[in-house]
Amino acid sequence: MTVTTRLESHAEAGAVAPEAFAGGRTLHFWGGRWRAEGDPALDATDTARAVRAALNEHRTWSVAGFEERRTRVSAAVESLTAHGALLAGTLGTGAEAERAVHRVLGTTRQCADEGGALLTGRFPLRGPVANIASRACPAPALLQALLMQTLAGNAAIAGISGGRGPAGRKERADGAGGAGGSAFLTLAVALAAPHGLPLTLVRAEGAAAEAALGRQDIVGCVRYPDESEPDETLLSTVTRRAAS
Repeated sequence: MTVTTRLESHAEAGAVAPEAFAGGRTLHFWGGRWRAEGDPALDATDTARAVRAALNEHRTWSVAGFEERRTRVSAAVESLTAHGALLAGTLGTGAEAERAVHRVLGTTRQCADEGGALLTGRFPLRGPVANIASRACPAPALLQALLMQTLAGNAAIAGISGGRGPAGRKERADGAGGAGGSAFLTLAVALAAPHGLPLTLVRAEGAAAEAALGRQDIVGCVRYPDESEPDETLLSTVTRRAAS
């Protein structure tokens, strides 16, 4: 199918992953299930439940060997690649979106191939990575962070906050909090999670809910993703040396 409009691509995304789209809206994902709680955003109680579920997944995933993680991440990348045109179509930004999707998947594939060397002497964090993304955060950049963090041995949380990012920043067509970015991330998680990646996708509103995303007694670190970080940094900042 040739995707010609964002509306068409959103309808097609719902057909590809009906479990992730219900009643014309995108659902939240945690603990390996799509959930209808919170329309459109979770409250503090449900956000805390999602973060604790991510910790449970992290305890299993962080002890998996690198080869298993690479195999699963690579399989997820292939599924995402097979639907690359549709993912780009959800963003509605034409060739620019196609380039962004191609770059994310190509970079992740390369890091999966070279990750053994990049991660030598480094270990997963003690808890999941909480990515707190403003509405203006580019959705492809957030997807890349999630894939790299799981490759490094961490469960990865994508928490979309109600904030719009730094003052003066315009709302982006591919922003994680907009309709296009939300559909993009929902479809991406729906395609990647069945391969065993420990992913969480939630939208949180309010100070208490956003605070629950970054609880220091649960998460290994808090990240504020953007599109400027080098690939090596995406791996090194979410791992630790044996003595730490």
